[in-house]
Amino acid sequence: MDVKYNSKPLIVVEYPGTVLRVDNMSKTLGGKQEMFNVFKNPTKRLELKFRPDDPFCKCVHGDRFNTTNLVMKVIKKTKRKSNDSELPPKPEYKIEFLGVASTTYKFKSLADFQILPLSYDKEEKKYKSLLPQLVPTSLHSSSWLDEKIDLFVPPILFSRFDLPQLTYSEAPNKMKFQETQLPPNIIGRGRKRRAGYAVFASFEENKLHDKPKPEAVTQLNMYPLDIDVKAKVDELFKTRPVWSKNALQLRLKCDKSRLKYPLPCSAYYFTNGPWRTLWVRFGYDPRKDPASKQFQVLDLRINPSIPINEKGYRSRSSYYTLPNKTVLNHQRIATINTGDLLPTCKDEENIDDKYMETKLLACEYIPGQLPTARQCFYQLCDIHLDSVQELIRENDGQEDICLEKDGWCLPGTIEKCRDLIMADLQKTAQELKDNDT
Repeated sequence: MDVKYNSKPLIVVEYPGTVLRVDNMSKTLGGKQEMFNVFKNPTKRLELKFRPDDPFCKCVHGDRFNTTNLVMKVIKKTKRKSNDSELPPKPEYKIEFLGVASTTYKFKSLADFQILPLSYDKEEKKYKSLLPQLVPTSLHSSSWLDEKIDLFVPPILFSRFDLPQLTYSEAPNKMKFQETQLPPNIIGRGRKRRAGYAVFASFEENKLHDKPKPEAVTQLNMYPLDIDVKAKVDELFKTRPVWSKNALQLRLKCDKSRLKYPLPCSAYYFTNGPWRTLWVRFGYDPRKDPASKQFQVLDLRINPSIPINEKGYRSRSSYYTLPNKTVLNHQRIATINTGDLLPTCKDEENIDDKYMETKLLACEYIPGQLPTARQCFYQLCDIHLDSVQELIRENDGQEDICLEKDGWCLPGTIEKCRDLIMADLQKTAQELKDNDT
């Protein structure tokens, strides 16, 4: 077998088609001179037009790749079978190495939409090209510009991307999803809720939770400083069996992260009903005690037309800005918070009175002051509005049944309380506006 080697460097173009004539293929790539200009500039893309004579043809782009390929030319010669021999003759191969391809242009992008300049001739019942009427083929007279032709308006913009955007990341070791028996109305749940070791309760279940999960206690013992926080949390639950997390944080004067491990060891969490989003002391069932009416929650959502206290605490998610074409999102540099390594008494020294007054508005409604958020969860005992408290105490001593929406209150009481608070907010906003002017 004859093998010839040539170390000449070559540039390879993987043409997306069957080449019958090299000159026609070169014409679709813009000609030799245009190809040489692209080869000289590594940042340019090779353009391929399947209709090179059509100026409205949208080209397909070829990208430049660095490769280490050998270009070979293989010739197979097969002799005819002779009449005397029963076996076919062995073919002969001639291999020639044309060169080394260090650069290759590959057409991996998608072809864009093609807008053809056509018009339908009703008399001949076929389509005709508008190119002779749109593009001058010779030196025409000025009357050529006044000829009436069919309207042809190509789009200003075509597709923004010619490559599929694969923005997902698939882990190599995926956990198998465990199928569970779910109600038919629950769809699209991709994963279980990451609830940690907290105990969750719903309004419909009759079970009384009287102790935490063993895993929660084990996890708390791993953080000795949080054990002191749990002792303070237990003292607060002795004075009041139902608390919100914001109210506990305010009373303890500590960061919300300090309650992550002590709170699941002292109380369980309601997911729905009159005490949703609240923590209830283990062993206490507010659904069986009418005195728990004052601890129910009221979900207040403030209309955008009403201003709020912009000086309030902003959550960590407020540092995130949505990315766009001009401003990309930059994540904040992770820092170690050494404040978590100190006891809670150190936190109390660093918190001033103004901060505590602003923080108080996150869990208590005070007439004459604006809330710090558009959505607030208030316990009924923390709403310091006389008209609301009179409405809540309207059926004191006559509570018969605990409802999922209004709890121990009369039906419709929560909605009436919400209207009274909104009216007071509008009054407060108007007074503040008049004082500014």
